[in-house]
Amino acid sequence: MQMMNFKHIALLAVAGLLFIPGARAQSILGSTGSYAVMAGGTVTINGLATTINGDLGAIGTIAGPGSNYTVTGGSHVTTTSQNQTDFTRAFTGLDAMTPTADLSGMILGTTAGAVILSPGVYTFTSTAQLTGTLTLDAQHQTNATWVFQVGSTFTTAADATVTFINTTGDSVANYGLFWQIGSTVVTGANTALQGNLLAGTTINFGAGTTISHGRAMTGSNTITLDNNAIDHILANSGYSGGLTYLDGGNTIVAIPEPGTYALFAGVLTLAVAVIRRRAAGTAPGA
Repeated sequence: MQMMNFKHIALLAVAGLLFIPGARAQSILGSTGSYAVMAGGTVTINGLATTINGDLGAIGTIAGPGSNYTVTGGSHVTTTSQNQTDFTRAFTGLDAMTPTADLSGMILGTTAGAVILSPGVYTFTSTAQLTGTLTLDAQHQTNATWVFQVGSTFTTAADATVTFINTTGDSVANYGLFWQIGSTVVTGANTALQGNLLAGTTINFGAGTTISHGRAMTGSNTITLDNNAIDHILANSGYSGGLTYLDGGNTIVAIPEPGTYALFAGVLTLAVAVIRRRAAGTAPGA
C-alpha cells in the first residue's frame, strides 16, 4: 500500500509537469483577447478624444461622434459572438475562484489592509469602492495575479489610481489583473485603472478615465465612454496572464511560479528513487 502511494505521487508529479507549462500560452479571455472594448449591448462614445488601442466590439450598435474617436484595431458589430461565450466562461470562472481575503466594507486605496495588496483573490460581497491609490505588490513573482470579485457595483472616486511595485522585468507580460464585477462599473473623472474589467451589466466611464494595460467588457448591456483611453497593448496581453483553465474545463486556477516546477521535479525524483529502492528490497533472493 505504501509503495502504491509513492507511485501515485510520481504520477501526479508527471501530470503536473506536463500540464502546467503547456497552459502558459493562452489567456483565460480566449477570443476576447484582441479587444480593448467589448459590450454585450451598445457602445456609446461621448466627447471628441477617446482612443481605443485594440478592437472595439458591440452586440448592438456603436454610437458616437463619428470619426472623432480613434480605434487602432477593427470595429465589430454583431448579433451573436464567440467573444461573449468566452466572456461568460471567464466571468463565471473568476467568480468561482476561492478568495484569499474578504475585503467587504473596506475602501480600496484608503482603508488599512486594502492599500497595498500582494497577489491573490479578493472578494467583496456587495459593492466595492476605489479611492486614492491602490498599490499592487508583485513581490517579484513571475506570474503575479490579482482577482477582485465584486458582488454588485464597483465605483471609483475622481483621480483614483491603480499602480504596481516590485515587478519583475519582462515577466510583467505574464501578470494578471481581473476585476469581476457582478453588475455595474462607474468611474470618477480621470481615474487611472489597470487590468481587465469584466462587468455583468454596464460600464460608465467618467471623463478622462484610462486603462493603460487592460480592457473593458460587459456581459449584457452598455459601455459608455467619455474622452477615455483604453489600451490592452497587444492581443492576449494587458495583464491577462497568470491564470488558466484546469484540464480544459471551466475551473480557473493560478499558473504556479517556476519554483513550483522544481518542487514537482523534486517530488518525482524522490518518489521514483523510493519506488526503486523498495522494489529492489522485495526482489527474489534479496
